[in-house]
Amino acid sequence: MATLLFHVNEIYSNADRSVQFIEFVGEADGQHEWAGEFINSGITDGGRGKVFPVTTDLSSSSTNGKFVLLATQRFADLGIVTPDYIIPEGYIEIENGYLGFSEIFHYSQLPIDGKFSLNSDLTIETNSPTNFAGESGTIDTLPDPTIIGTEGSDNLTGTDADNIFKAGGGQDIINGDLGDDALDGGSGIDTAVFSASFNVYEIISKSTVSGYFGNDLLISIERLQFSDKNLAIDLDVGQSANNTVRIIGAAFGAFTIHEHPEYVTIGLDLFDSGKSVLQATQLAIDAMGNLSNDDFVDTVFFNVVGASASVTEHDFYVSLLEGSGGSFTQAQLLDMAAMTELNADSINLIGLQQTGVEFS
Repeated sequence: MATLLFHVNEIYSNADRSVQFIEFVGEADGQHEWAGEFINSGITDGGRGKVFPVTTDLSSSSTNGKFVLLATQRFADLGIVTPDYIIPEGYIEIENGYLGFSEIFHYSQLPIDGKFSLNSDLTIETNSPTNFAGESGTIDTLPDPTIIGTEGSDNLTGTDADNIFKAGGGQDIINGDLGDDALDGGSGIDTAVFSASFNVYEIISKSTVSGYFGNDLLISIERLQFSDKNLAIDLDVGQSANNTVRIIGAAFGAFTIHEHPEYVTIGLDLFDSGKSVLQATQLAIDAMGNLSNDDFVDTVFFNVVGASASVTEHDFYVSLLEGSGGSFTQAQLLDMAAMTELNADSINLIGLQQTGVEFS
């Protein structure tokens, strides 16, 4: 296959490499048979680079002085100039890169301010992408990817770009939509919304959710909403979900956390509204029924420890309670039991902190 007489004329990239273009210019006519050619991109001395295969020819053999524009889909979405070929996002390196076609073009640094591009003589000028049809334009300003909320409760939705959300205060709902987004909920109980079902995503610890629609970084996000499931991930000490699962586990058994997501919802609502742990444990005591001190101790001990209390253990804890010679209410003793490391182990708190806990 003969070498086509085209050379690099202009290269452009924004900072996150989502909007990029390469402009070639022809040196002679009859250079239109591009199908089967390859355009290489990589880091100089960085090993094997990326290869873009061209699958169609140009529309005319009149190629002398004509431009050919290769660009990312996000460039195309700007509607400034229609690219002749679509290249993948991030195809062009920003530093110490090269492009290989009919020649190897090396460069040390691309401007990434959104306005300027690099020319073939390594000068920097305002970008001016031009396609084979002669259409030309300029990227004046790229949309600001940052979406800022208020100190109230906001409902924020992103774009197809990589957005940065700064929600501020309030009970915010944030839907990043497409792209690799950073979601900072700020203060308050904030929910990240994902459009598809839970099984198409991967939760990496509680800071990243990865899936078909992108990889989202979560900062100060307490709840995740999928199309088929809700998860609470505020499971650090003192947070609503942490307190909730501890109390449910101690009062009703660890299995109840998974079998009754509606119990989790009740607990979250209590703590989100500012109720104290003691107020929540009192409601749990009411739900357990009017248990005697003996039955209460046996139930909570088994739930927390995973075995029945010995006579000595039973008598000791019963003696702490009002009505049995002690000064603690059942709610206070349940509070103490729920916050123990034994209970954390019983409910597998570490595991829940990795996966989140389902609520209805």
